[in-house]
Amino acid sequence: MAVEIIVMVKQVPDSQEVVIDPVTMNLNRSMTRNVTNRADENALEAALSIKDKIGANVTVISMGPPQAETTMIECLARGADRAILVSDRFFGGADTYPTGLTLAATISKIGKYDIIIAGEESSDSSTGHVGPGVAEFLDIDQITYASNVDYEDGYVIGERELEDGTEVVKVPTPVLVTVLLNSNDPRRQTLRRKIDAIRKGFEVWNIEKVGLPPEWVGVRGSPTIVRRMRSIKEKERAGKKYDLTNLGELVKELYEKKVLKMEEE
Repeated sequence: MAVEIIVMVKQVPDSQEVVIDPVTMNLNRSMTRNVTNRADENALEAALSIKDKIGANVTVISMGPPQAETTMIECLARGADRAILVSDRFFGGADTYPTGLTLAATISKIGKYDIIIAGEESSDSSTGHVGPGVAEFLDIDQITYASNVDYEDGYVIGERELEDGTEVVKVPTPVLVTVLLNSNDPRRQTLRRKIDAIRKGFEVWNIEKVGLPPEWVGVRGSPTIVRRMRSIKEKERAGKKYDLTNLGELVKELYEKKVLKMEEE
């Protein structure tokens, strides 16, 4: 029986074009160029590498607005077998708690899964909460901050990058893995595969399909509420020019500011 892999991906605003709605205090995704979260591209590549090795089935899921369809097509064109976009106005404005709950409910509805893979974090919030949150909701083991992921005889082997070195862990399935940004080189789409992906299409699941009460998801289910936002003014830095003729003045100034330390002979 083929190994079933689920990859969680997210479409995020381009980091150079972030627009905040002044009323709702949420990201205005309709006014920005949206791209697939880069760490999630690494997660998909990790799944596809396992598929190349053992012939697994790869399903991609994403919670987002209708325009996230471009990410669904992109993932299919890279080699995923199935794509599900969880999209409904009830899911809008969710923080990481109902997002994790919604994705976990989606995975439960899919049914069989052996490995769930996600990027370490998304570039629009950078919390790293959703992957571990999904593992907790599903009550399964997790491997975080993995730089390499492999599968062997019912076990996932993950290399975790820690502050003081690399830890190698071997965990039986089912297991969730979060993958580090730039941990691999994601394969490119091909024109042929993109055409096939468009023809194949993807599924759209609404709140009824996922099976969660409206008050559990989106803004209503989010414990995080943004009350106010303000722009931070960047401090202007005054520069000074020094040349060889006044180098002593520079040394004196740095010494007085305790940037330089003179050693007594």
